[in-house]
Amino acid sequence: MSDSLLSKARALRGAIELGAATAETQRRVDAGVIDQLNAAGLFAMNIPTAYGGAQAPAPESLQVLEELAYADSAVGWCSMIYSTTAVLGSFLEEPWGSAVYGSICGSDGQTRSPLTAGAAAPSGKGRVVEGGVVVSGRWAWGSGTHHCDWICGGATVEEGDDIRRFDNGEPKVHVMFFEREQVALQDNWDPSGLRGTGSVDFEVDEQFVPDGRWTVLGQSKRQIDEPLYRFPFFGYFAAAVACVPLGIARRAVDDFDDLSRGKVPAATTSTINQSSIVQLEFGQAEAMVQAAHTYLYGAVEGVWEKLMQQQRPSLEDRRQLRLAASSATLLCAQAVDKLYNAAGGTALQGHCSLQKHFRDIHAATQHRMVGSEVLRMAAAARITDEAVSYQL
Repeated sequence: MSDSLLSKARALRGAIELGAATAETQRRVDAGVIDQLNAAGLFAMNIPTAYGGAQAPAPESLQVLEELAYADSAVGWCSMIYSTTAVLGSFLEEPWGSAVYGSICGSDGQTRSPLTAGAAAPSGKGRVVEGGVVVSGRWAWGSGTHHCDWICGGATVEEGDDIRRFDNGEPKVHVMFFEREQVALQDNWDPSGLRGTGSVDFEVDEQFVPDGRWTVLGQSKRQIDEPLYRFPFFGYFAAAVACVPLGIARRAVDDFDDLSRGKVPAATTSTINQSSIVQLEFGQAEAMVQAAHTYLYGAVEGVWEKLMQQQRPSLEDRRQLRLAASSATLLCAQAVDKLYNAAGGTALQGHCSLQKHFRDIHAATQHRMVGSEVLRMAAAARITDEAVSYQL
């Protein structure tokens, strides 16, 4: 990786941490922090070089996401959404690929990367009209949409007497790209964890999307044939989601280390880092995080090496990506639980970062890309005849 992306992410840690409290109260990442990350080129990681992006190798872009999550979970989460949505740029035909993902010149004369986010769930309905499709719908989980230039929403499309379908009868899901001005953001995000992600519902009402400003999941052909975009999309998406819990858990380990050296429980004279029970819990937690990191990056790097050698990832490769991402998320959550419990009553206090790590990581475990159902699905792909390979 150019020495820039990861080093710039680390250099911005202080600014990100300063904005974390604001993100918690505003329930969205501060716009100033987003501007700094964009100016550093961190949102260009997965944008194709053909559109002016960095097109960073998959393992290295994931390192950046983990580093950003280490600094603040909300920044890591929103960056993950922007980065994974940008991969869709490789499926957009011209002129929409360059129109959506080409660099933008701001009012200050500086160029910046466009930000895209949204939800692929087919919560919208469209109908064919001359020159495109008119869409209405409301989607949940619009993380980071307050700062976006384009917002995506999945929709089924009526044409004639039926919706567009695949030959097997399954509905075609069109991921529509809406201009920011076409979308209404709701104010309904007030969760316990990942508060700063601004994951509000968003809505469109009878909005026109011109022909081609969409991708069809499972059908659209890749327009940019490079290793990053040949990486199994759901595998990369799941790995990117898992990098946020990895960053949170790694930060929790470091924060607990600091806390344990200063906390002296009531009726004792020594700090908790001298307790053999605490030492055991800490050792187990640290090992869990390291194991999660090794499994996830090992699976990612194995697929990346194949892609660089012009080989196609196998079903087993894709299965391992999903297993690694879900396992990493669950292991990291268990590690944070251990640290939270070992800290005792201190972890309950607002000034203690462990309570935030606890809230945030348990919010991250709810994402469907890394949930326990994925472990079942991946197992079914191996030990039964269940046809789940298309979901991997």
